[in-house]
Amino acid sequence: MRRPSFAVSLLARTVYATMLVDHGYRLFDRVRSRMVLACASEEFYETINGFSYGRQDCFRPGTKSFLSSLFPFEERAISRYFPSPPAIVLIGGAGGGREALALARRGYRIVAFDPISSLTAALARFCGELPIETFVGRYEQLPMVSSLEHPAVKVDLRPRGPFAAAILGWASFSNLRSDQHRVETLKQFGDLTDGPILVSYFPSSVEGSRAQFSPNLGYYQPFSSTEFRALVERAALNIIYLEDRPDSWGHAVVRA
Repeated sequence: MRRPSFAVSLLARTVYATMLVDHGYRLFDRVRSRMVLACASEEFYETINGFSYGRQDCFRPGTKSFLSSLFPFEERAISRYFPSPPAIVLIGGAGGGREALALARRGYRIVAFDPISSLTAALARFCGELPIETFVGRYEQLPMVSSLEHPAVKVDLRPRGPFAAAILGWASFSNLRSDQHRVETLKQFGDLTDGPILVSYFPSSVEGSRAQFSPNLGYYQPFSSTEFRALVERAALNIIYLEDRPDSWGHAVVRA
């Protein structure tokens, strides 16, 4: 092998040395995550989630980066377990409406809610004549949500049910910050829904994974399939199907 020139050798060494930047960032990210998790308040999490999700184009309909289609695991679960259109589907953690828009275009009627009002407002503006009703609401406050036009007006979702199916939007279940809220959320969806409920979450291959934080995702808790099963059991729901693979989102179809 021919010996490289001095310039090429210097360039290669310099590029290799930049790995220190990568190592430094990973260390910084771990330290930042632990500091936030140790010190942050509920108000902080609500505020930074508004920044994290509300300002990312992938969650905002009408932008070039908006994710507008269902994921493969959602396609499989919905085609296999959901009733046919025009069934009414409840979608929580709906964001800017990725799942809501995709299903409404197939003929489903949708009731969608999300805690970030800017995203639900964007969905309401973008959906046009599609059968999508939008609210502002948090899992922890179910069955009550708020009117988008009049935030002080509370709306009880129970008279609109029972819904034929439901979705806890794209790993939003992992954003809940206590087992109490996770179990209660599953119970509320079970009470509101007379049919399948699709839940997705951040998967973990080990038991007892620690909660994580990142500026893009906020707080999130990974679960092993065993841990997720335990939460569903505590909520007195039944698992119809569960898939937890390293190359896919953890997800399950459950029902009362």
